[in-house]
Amino acid sequence: MNKRFYMDSNIQRDHCSHCTLATDYCICRHAQPQQTEVQLALLLHANEPLRPTGTASVIKQTLPDTRCFIWQRTSPPQTLLQMIKDPTYQPWLIFPADRPELEPRQKTWHPSKGRTPLLIIPDGTWKEVRKMVRKSPWLTSLPLLAFSPQQPSRYRLRRNPDAEHLCTAEVASHLLTLTGHPDAAQAIDQQLTHFLTNYHLWQHHLPASATMPATQAM
Repeated sequence: MNKRFYMDSNIQRDHCSHCTLATDYCICRHAQPQQTEVQLALLLHANEPLRPTGTASVIKQTLPDTRCFIWQRTSPPQTLLQMIKDPTYQPWLIFPADRPELEPRQKTWHPSKGRTPLLIIPDGTWKEVRKMVRKSPWLTSLPLLAFSPQQPSRYRLRRNPDAEHLCTAEVASHLLTLTGHPDAAQAIDQQLTHFLTNYHLWQHHLPASATMPATQAM
């Protein structure tokens, strides 16, 4: 990423190269980097890095070892393919088994001894994510990790079909809780709160030092 990463003509300020917010609203000082025993891999739709509403940066700031790959229908990311085939990893695809043909692939969390869990999270709009999974035959053999969010999404920067569709950072937080990393999950939640709050302040031309209840910022 760089400070001219976004193509939105309405964005006139420079952007932080790490948190991706406008420089005056940077949240990097709040980041709490964590180490975990799982490997996250974000599979981003090509449009996703162009959107200032994306939360991949929240994950990357909290889990610096997170790997990011751009999805292309005809050219799968070779490094990710190698990781999937690597016997030292235990790959999982994070995608809901909400269609009959997907139900047999849904599995509960059960880590394999001696293998690092590789959690692959598609990132994009809900429509884009569905297309990515449907048109990626190299993902069809992976088990779908089943989990049920206990709370509705607090992400309101995009239109979602329903409250069960979490943003990418919320998904990562739930996964970290599920896999036994509550401190890392909390760190992501806190950084997401800062992101949502400062994004709201920036979009409404409010000073970065302004404070407001979290529910208003989300």
